[in-house]
Amino acid sequence: MYIGDFIKQYRESNGVSIEDFANKSGLTTTEIEALEKNVQDDGTVVPVAMRQIKGIAAAMDVPMPMVMAQIPSDQELVVHVVAESDQPHAK
Repeated sequence: MYIGDFIKQYRESNGVSIEDFANKSGLTTTEIEALEKNVQDDGTVVPVAMRQIKGIAAAMDVPMPMVMAQIPSDQELVVHVVAESDQPHAK
């Protein structure tokens, strides 16, 4: 099961539209639709970013590790690293 299947199953069992889920998660409807599609046009599995996992967990009101446990080994997990000097609090 890919993360998109997990989202879709949650939405359908809780009667939540893509738009409502997107609003609750802070993601766009395009992101949710892409994740639920699971596979990109080139045949590769849609990657999921840590920020998306955070939003998905918030929308479902579950801990992030529970969402992360749904990511299979062939689904890429994208982590964006920001340099400390790029942080607003850095001096």
